[in-house]
Amino acid sequence: MTDDAESAPARASTEQAPPEPVDEAFVESAPTAGIRRRYLAAFGVTVAVVIIVLALLPTALVSMYHELRGQVVDHVYDLFSGMEVDVDRTFAPDTAFANITVTNLDESSRIATLTVSGHRVCEAICPPTTVTFFSLGNDAAQRRGLPPSAAVTVPGESGTYTNTIELPIRGTPQLYPFDNYTLLLGLVFSVTLPTGREEVIISPELVRERVALTLEDQVVRLNMFPPVPVDPATVHSPSDPVDFLLVDRLEWQRPGYLRILTVLLVILISASGIFALGLRSLHELVLGIGGIILGIWGVRSVVVQSELPDVTLIDVILGFVILVLLLALSLRAARYFFVQSGLRR
Repeated sequence: MTDDAESAPARASTEQAPPEPVDEAFVESAPTAGIRRRYLAAFGVTVAVVIIVLALLPTALVSMYHELRGQVVDHVYDLFSGMEVDVDRTFAPDTAFANITVTNLDESSRIATLTVSGHRVCEAICPPTTVTFFSLGNDAAQRRGLPPSAAVTVPGESGTYTNTIELPIRGTPQLYPFDNYTLLLGLVFSVTLPTGREEVIISPELVRERVALTLEDQVVRLNMFPPVPVDPATVHSPSDPVDFLLVDRLEWQRPGYLRILTVLLVILISASGIFALGLRSLHELVLGIGGIILGIWGVRSVVVQSELPDVTLIDVILGFVILVLLLALSLRAARYFFVQSGLRR
């Protein structure tokens, strides 16, 4: 009897005690089929981005290694053959040496700076020699008059010489980092005879026997391919008063690692912006959209490391990504205001 009396209040208090309040914010509702499809699509996009990055990253690292290693080694090419110079080649005592060094390539003005240096030893008659450098184009049939040129005169005496010339080049800086630059370099040799008459030498074999003509590249941020000899007849115009002794095609492009890193950075920053747009609340996006835009545009300062004259491919792509994000934010804000206004009912 006593036990029943003591247990009765306990049972009553247990039955009358209200249940613990449950915070609905922590109750996870089962995702709908549409939400699951969106998450599945986002998962597929994320995996694709990771696969692309992992696939291209080894190639970028190899290219970066070769780039760092190649900066230590200077490649010197023979302009007549386009091959690297033969270190075992012997020269006659009266051989003249001329080395052309491309020291700068200005993408904005599209001007190449060349330093011509060398020496000659005159044991007997050593006539003054003039070498004229031409910047040729591929429109020889339409060209009227000689293209832009610069001349270097070597005096008829033993000694050293150094001259600096500038020649225009053709290029596409707007396609950075997939831009290319080309200089179609033509040479005309002429000597001044004791009679005062100037004679143009048109025999490459004769010049090669007496002149060692080499080329090296010291342009930063760009890599030069080995020079490619071109048949002078293919770039000769009927109106040209002289024949070119030799013509070489010089081409530069950006290092491979820079192209790959640019693509990867654009993909990753675009993906991060899209993920932020889809995962953050509208309130967080409105407050943080400026930081997202600055983060996207900051990629340009990482991949574009020089002053370029025009709008580049990177500017267009990053601008398009920012436009898409702002448009998506506007659509999301319009949907939110539509729901909150009660127009749906």
